[in-house]
Amino acid sequence: KGAMDAMFGNVPPACVAAEFLGTLLFQFFGGACSANSIQSGLPVAALGNGLCLAVIVYSTAGISGGHLNPAVSAGFIATGRLGMRRFVLYVTAQLLGACAGAAMLRVCLPPGFLGTPFVTEGSLTAAHPLQVFMLEFIATFALVYVVFATAVDRAGAAKNAAPLTIGLTVTAGVFAVGPFTGGAINPARTVGAAIAFWTVGNSGIYVAATLAGGICAGKAYDMIFLWDVQPSQVEERDE
Repeated sequence: KGAMDAMFGNVPPACVAAEFLGTLLFQFFGGACSANSIQSGLPVAALGNGLCLAVIVYSTAGISGGHLNPAVSAGFIATGRLGMRRFVLYVTAQLLGACAGAAMLRVCLPPGFLGTPFVTEGSLTAAHPLQVFMLEFIATFALVYVVFATAVDRAGAAKNAAPLTIGLTVTAGVFAVGPFTGGAINPARTVGAAIAFWTVGNSGIYVAATLAGGICAGKAYDMIFLWDVQPSQVEERDE
């Protein structure tokens, strides 16, 4: 118990487990939709990833907050709405979950469906890294902006529909940038696929763009719309 207390502190292990399992499932089912899009077209990837995320956020929001994305967690810690211990534990769980989900999917899919590492490549990836950075930054900015508008801002109109709006934002993002970048919009999705295929490629661009987009979106929404709403104390958030 002493080792558990030292690792988790006041953060409930169930919250970390929810982030791990939620990201694992999102990587597996979302990645499968992306792999299917090779034969079935972009709508399968866009709608599949969006619906999958919405369902999993619904199932984890009451436990961990349903981040499932280091860019979302980065936006929370940048605005003082997440303690450092919880942030580290969440991001670690998200990355491990994404790696496990991607590895499971690689084993489950036949070779014909492994032409792309699920979400980490698009038509611009190899030749236009700056454009890839910008597209992933904007798509992730939109996602985290919607998270703050629907799940953080108590004046938001979405209320219990917040997970659905978050999922629909991913759907719109994949429709918009998917053909160009692969539509990662999540550092864990990129890292998980890179580890599963043991090919780093331009993963650093995706990780940097999505984290930057998440932080900027969180700070922007917080400064413009939540400037008069103080976050809870760190001790309260980590209990």
